Amino acid sequence: MKNELVYEVFIPTFKDGLKTGKGNFQGVIEKLTYLKDLGVTRIWLSPFYKSPFKDSGYDVANYYEVNPEFGSLKDLEQLIKKAADLKISIVTDVVFNHTSDQHEWFQKALQGDPKYIGFYIFKDPVNGGVPTNWKSKMGGSTWEFVPQLNKYYLHLFAKEQPDLNWQNHELRQELINVLQFWKNKGIKGFRLDVCNLYDKPTIFEDDNLGDGRRFYTDGANIEQYFKLMNQEVFSKVEDCFTVGEVSSTTKEKSAKYAKKHNQQLDSVFTFLHLKVDYVNNNKWTYAQPDLNIFWKLLKEWQEYYQQQDAELALFMNNHDQPRAVSRFGDSANFWKESATAIFGFTALMRGVPFLYQGEEIGMTNLDLDDLEKFVDVESTGHIPELLDNHSSADVLKILNSKARDNARSVMQWNQQRFAGFTESDQCHQYVNQNFLTINVENQISNPDSILNHYKKLINLRKTLKPLYEGTIEFFESLDYAYKRIYQNEEIWVLTNWTKVPKITELKNAEDHFEVVYNNYQTFDTQTLLPYQLVVLKKVSHEI
Repeated sequence: MKNELVYEVFIPTFKDGLKTGKGNFQGVIEKLTYLKDLGVTRIWLSPFYKSPFKDSGYDVANYYEVNPEFGSLKDLEQLIKKAADLKISIVTDVVFNHTSDQHEWFQKALQGDPKYIGFYIFKDPVNGGVPTNWKSKMGGSTWEFVPQLNKYYLHLFAKEQPDLNWQNHELRQELINVLQFWKNKGIKGFRLDVCNLYDKPTIFEDDNLGDGRRFYTDGANIEQYFKLMNQEVFSKVEDCFTVGEVSSTTKEKSAKYAKKHNQQLDSVFTFLHLKVDYVNNNKWTYAQPDLNIFWKLLKEWQEYYQQQDAELALFMNNHDQPRAVSRFGDSANFWKESATAIFGFTALMRGVPFLYQGEEIGMTNLDLDDLEKFVDVESTGHIPELLDNHSSADVLKILNSKARDNARSVMQWNQQRFAGFTESDQCHQYVNQNFLTINVENQISNPDSILNHYKKLINLRKTLKPLYEGTIEFFESLDYAYKRIYQNEEIWVLTNWTKVPKITELKNAEDHFEVVYNNYQTFDTQTLLPYQLVVLKKVSHEI
């Protein structure tokens, strides 16, 4: 279970195999051997269900039908089979906190059908207005008024994404049926979107201290729901893998979800480490990451999850995050070094490593020059509020550093038109203009490329037992460094995430260790170069 490398494919921007100008299943099939060569064991597909695509497919209109823009159900079944032939399994993105407002259930609720009103969270007006003062994660209120019902419905995200009522038994059974359908299609993994938000409170009240999240996060019945899905579906899938996306949580609560014998989830995504450039916990601000806080958080959560025998997902990039090499590294001066240091240092920790498309070639943020060019629903939802308090230049700077748009440019395959993403005359996605220099074709035969460094690191992760089975220990006086230990085998991972040399004060390490990975040509045990990453394997038992 622990010896995995999960690769996230954001279908719309990965590869067009049908010459439509948009990504699709055939495009993923076309690149399966590339992913196999990289060392991938599972592919997490972004939502592929029928959807109006207000939020990149995270607004599902029908859980049993695929988005026709991606291809047919037969195409998806072909992808599942061809991946299985390469010993790669498919992880589907399960969007069960909310549906699209175009879903049949919600449309019937709007018509006044009591059964389907019960599938969602409708509330009467309070003092002639919204039931609570909670703020949506996409900007504005979490409540939308329905005149014909004289009620508001809850949407923690966009108004086109009404929240489901997990406390309704009939709804829960419908969702179990969905999971069983995809299990029967050969799906062997499930990534649960914002799953610690499923359980809403029984009493809805104003939040005078925040945006409301403290009332609907990690609810009392969450573990019960995870156990239900595990009992009914996950435990019945051979070689199943599950990961839950949990936001605004604590290590104490989230570790319970991914504890080895709790029969809930195999692992969880948590996000505190990716909020270290938020000013006063506000995403929509501009700041450099606080590397001291980042290191303390990584260490604290690693130690706690190990103590609890729970599993963390290890990641620095995904479809919701700006590119880590632009955010935490120095893509101008130490592009290769920072890309490999960021991935290697986090991916070799205790947990399950995840990789997001394009990360393995060092893809960077977009650096857009106009607010009008941002199209993601989260970005466009916050721009008006940001302009109330900031100049347009400052808002542009903030969005270029934080917007999800940065992660949603096309995968850069080669130097051809549209970065080789499509052979169509039109491309309906962002294309980062640095594709002429940053692309797979440029890197695949260069042994010192970011791509081939990633392959080396992934191979180490999958072949050295301390890295996939061992415990983790930290140095008392050295930050950004740790040991992975399995029985009498020991691996040291050392890095420097700054632009200046770093003193390690490690003495005589070369007498007892061999270098099994280095993103530079040289290594001095007492000094690490800017963004250097070194992996050492113990060869002597006396230090």
